[in-house]
Amino acid sequence: MNHVNLENLQKTRRELEAGQIPATKAFEVEGRWLLQGPGQFQATLAYPGGQITLVSDQSPTSGGEGTAPNPVQYCVFAMLACYATTFVTLAAQEGVEIQDLRVRGASVANLRVMFGLEEGPVVEQAWIELRVKSPAPPEVLERLRQRADQKCPAAYSLQHQVPFTSRVERM
Repeated sequence: MNHVNLENLQKTRRELEAGQIPATKAFEVEGRWLLQGPGQFQATLAYPGGQITLVSDQSPTSGGEGTAPNPVQYCVFAMLACYATTFVTLAAQEGVEIQDLRVRGASVANLRVMFGLEEGPVVEQAWIELRVKSPAPPEVLERLRQRADQKCPAAYSLQHQVPFTSRVERM
């Protein structure tokens, strides 16, 4: 339903309940800085059906050449894709038909903070807007939105302080 394989979801849930698969999963990516273009950073992401190499580049005003999407655009894309997936999956699990879904969103960055001209939060706001075509009543869609706010990993990360660490080591 809604282009969501409910049978696979149910199988995974049963395996989680039975302790047959781990309860946590790290989604790890490794990339590298490009010392010459096009682009500034690249990573290859593997998935069950293959792999894709993504490249990012800053705009010229931010020190890049503008030859690829910038890293924040990828973050916003990931946020929207994650949220849409969560919303539609929750709908499918409840038998709610989604006939069309359009998702818009943004991450609002404070450039003065990024360029060291003032102190404050680097990201001031993030938002997502859904346009849904469905026979479901508005209150059902609103309930699904509220559940997606709670269940989407990207939305959760934006709403809660998630433990973060970084480190540097010499090659």
